[in-house]
Order: sequence, then C-alpha cells, then structure tokens
Amino acid sequence: MAATVSVIVPTRDRTALLADALRSVALQGMRDIEVVVVNDGGADVAGVLPLGVRGMTVRLLSFPRSRGPAAARNAGLEIATGRFVAFLDDDDMYLPGHLDRALAALESTGSDAIYADCILSGDRAKPGETPGSPYHYDFPYDPDMLSVANFVPTTAVVARNPAHTAPASWFRFDPELPLLVDWSLWLRLVHDRGWSFARLSQPGVVYHREPVDSRLSGGAAAQLDSLGRYEDTYRTIVARWPVPPTGRVARFRRHALTMFAIAREQLSTGAHLAPFAYEDALRVLHAGFTGRLEEDTVPTRLSAALTGADTQSIDACGPLVERVQQ
Repeated sequence: MAATVSVIVPTRDRTALLADALRSVALQGMRDIEVVVVNDGGADVAGVLPLGVRGMTVRLLSFPRSRGPAAARNAGLEIATGRFVAFLDDDDMYLPGHLDRALAALESTGSDAIYADCILSGDRAKPGETPGSPYHYDFPYDPDMLSVANFVPTTAVVARNPAHTAPASWFRFDPELPLLVDWSLWLRLVHDRGWSFARLSQPGVVYHREPVDSRLSGGAAAQLDSLGRYEDTYRTIVARWPVPPTGRVARFRRHALTMFAIAREQLSTGAHLAPFAYEDALRVLHAGFTGRLEEDTVPTRLSAALTGADTQSIDACGPLVERVQQ
C-alpha cells in the first residue's frame, strides 16, 4: 500500500546524527510515513533504524561505495511509494508537526511543492526541541529571485510525487553537479515543468550548520578552494537558464558574482569571513531583489555581511529584513 509521504534520508558515516534525524520523523505523530534511508557507501546503519514505530515504515538502500548525495536522493525517489515526498539530511531534524502542516498547505494552496522555514542552528538540537537561534531561512517565495540564488534548502521541501501517477524521470537531482544540486532541480521544476512553490511561514526544520571559521576548517586556502567550486557551479547553473542581460535577474546574478569576489578578496588577504557569511549575504540579495533594500546599496551591504563589518546586518537573519522594510 502506498504511503502518504515518503521521507528520503541520504546518509554516510554519521550514525548518531542519523538516529536523531529518524527520531524527529518518528515524533511527527502522523500515520503512513515511509522513510527511505539511503546509505551512501558508509558504515552499516541498520542498528540505528527505528523498529516498531506505529505508522512509520523504514526502508534501507545501501551503496557499496559512495555515489554522492544527489545519486542517493535519486535512488530514494526511485522506490518512494508516497503520494508526497520529503527530504531530510541526516544531520538535520524535523520539528514536531512539520509534515502535517506541509501536507495541509499543499492541499490549501494547490501548489506542487511547499518549503517550510528553517531554524539555522550552529549547535546540535535534540529531537523534538526547538532551538533558540535567531538565524532562520525564512525567505518569501519569488520565482524570479530563485533564478538568482537558492533560498530553499532541500531539507525544507515537501512535494507532490509525480511518479505516483506516471513515470517522472525528470524529477531527479543532477549527479554531475558537485554542488547546488537542489537549486538546479528547483529551477528545472519551476522553469521547465511549470511547478509552483509556496512558503510555509512556520519553522518546520532544524537546519544544522556550523559557523564559518577558517581556523577550524582547513584554513583560508581550503575555503578559497571551496569558494571556487561554488562559484564555478553557480556559473554553470545560471548558464543553463539564461535571462535577458539587462533585466533585474541578470543584474542580481552579477551582484551574486560580486558576493563571490568579495569573499575571495577577504580570504586572499588572510582575513576571515563572518560566522554565517553566506546566509547574511543571501538575505541582502533577497531584500535587494524584492525591493526591501535599495539596489545601489547592495554591494556595500554584501561586503558588510561577508566581512562582519556591519554587526547589525549579521546579528540575525530576521532583523535585517525588518530594518530594510522600515
């Protein structure tokens, strides 16, 4: 019998984190949940899979060697039986009631996909716990802004499963991309398949992300290499969905490239990026694109967000939006 919702969880060598992620699914309390755990070439995880949880079935796929998170999610999609599919990274967690709220929103809006707000936490939360972090991914939906940068984390999305009624090989992540595979899929769904997304403006996910600290993450050279891979992938993706060169999307794509350039210059001098540099810079881009921040101030605000020069712009994601609305 088909499940109501299939939750796809890729994992590799993080059994303790996986156990917490799965507990957060079990705490949803709704019936007919199918969890598809895809072990991407890591250590055996059978020992942390929950057994006997009422209303929840857990299926396990295991790769003999790592194929990457995109291929792992795709393998989960291949066997997902749910009318809806959701995604959860093994180091993140759902908040109680998330899936119920997401399914209700899909029903009430008629959208193809819903994304919930995420609490961005640098500290580990416990299943069922709501962290007090002031950092949120809480961006209103704008399909044109989505063509500039991704503000929809994979782990926040619950979508209708097109494979429930017909073959849907197009509903797949691109395993050839080293990064930003979620953004590439959202763009394909919105611009090539005509999908509609809607935001659920209530936190539904704890998105764990450690603050940037080059002293603890391989130094500036490692961060420069990572930054270069992100920029290269960004350029690859925007080239797949070209836009008129003088339009607003094109201008803000150039602002995004300015973001990379500022970060590269900062790291090249041996300086550090701000703790949540990307998230703060993304908020500046979103506020500028949607008219809540004057566009001519965007480069300066990007620099402040990335370097930490403007402490008011990095104290929390939310207050920046409130200030620029005033």
